Amino acid sequence: MVNAVEQNMYYGEFGGQYVPDMIRPALDAVAAAYLQYKDDSEFRNELAGLLKDYDGRETPLYYAESFTKYLGGAKVYLKREDLNHLGAHKMNNVLGQILLAQRMGKKRIIAETGAGQHGVATAAAAARFGMECEIFMGALDC
Repeated sequence: MVNAVEQNMYYGEFGGQYVPDMIRPALDAVAAAYLQYKDDSEFRNELAGLLKDYDGRETPLYYAESFTKYLGGAKVYLKREDLNHLGAHKMNNVLGQILLAQRMGKKRIIAETGAGQHGVATAAAAARFGMECEIFMGALDC
């Protein structure tokens, strides 16, 4: 599939987006920065290093022997995402976002979170880079 940013924000023949006019310029700036840096070897190398040394990638596969026997044939492997920094996959995306924000000259990161894990990952990554961070959580999500 062609990158959504490169195809006017549509996913193949489906989808699209509604964005209030007030935040369109900010999203356009993020899209432009993404297109500028997505193939940049320095950016990609820095992200790869952070994923390895800060997040703990790559995580191992665990052969679930008992579960495999219980199912009676199919070999079951579990990808150990729980071994990542902060115990989830959330840091994968957040580190790329933080690096992009830095290159855009941003000093402050904001994020929303439902159950809290994305907020924790965002705050941890922002702290790692010395950036101010504010997390928003809906009253019904608490």
